[in-house]
Amino acid sequence: MIGKILIIGDQNGEGQKLRDSLKKETNLTLRLISLNGVSISTAIEQDADILVINPKASYLEAMDIYYSLKKEPQMQDTPLVLMLDENEMKSADLPSGIQDVLYRPLRLPEAVSRIKLLLKRVHKVDQKDIIRSGKLTIDIAKYEVKIGEKKIDLTFTEFELLKFLCSNPGTVFTREVLLNKVWGYEYYGGTRTVDVHIRRLRSKIEGKSLMFIDTVRNIGYKFISE
Repeated sequence: MIGKILIIGDQNGEGQKLRDSLKKETNLTLRLISLNGVSISTAIEQDADILVINPKASYLEAMDIYYSLKKEPQMQDTPLVLMLDENEMKSADLPSGIQDVLYRPLRLPEAVSRIKLLLKRVHKVDQKDIIRSGKLTIDIAKYEVKIGEKKIDLTFTEFELLKFLCSNPGTVFTREVLLNKVWGYEYYGGTRTVDVHIRRLRSKIEGKSLMFIDTVRNIGYKFISE
């Protein structure tokens, strides 16, 4: 499993416990930052697939952080998870951007399972043939690719190449396999065409803070999370 989780706050050490448990059971990229002096820009720069808010005390404090984050366009589609004491939730009215709540003290096996399940929903192919990975959305039916709200113009082959890689995150494919899967067994061109298409695809979907395709030296390519 791939992805990046950012935990904001370490009330009663719960944030560290969650981070350490996820680290043991997954290959996720994990970062825990303190609530003291945390800025919105810091959270945005982490470009996380899931953001966990662990406030020092109240639900209201969590909501202050939540609404500050959701004002930022870069955070509109980022799933948020709250860590709260159970009594805080008795009268809480959760906004739609909160995907899950983990109660303190954490039941770690359950918390890890729920984070993993949510991450699978972030990196998914749903019933409408939509593939999502972080800010990347691939609409198979419409042959449409978006980064956030920006539509990306791809050729047919670039689209098929991206769709195949994104549907198999973390799996390394040789150039020969990609030729067979994307171009088809009837294609007799050399493997260099794969490198050319990968380079063009990257120039269209990647940037300074976005990376989707990783080159595995002497082997081929794989799709990674942002």
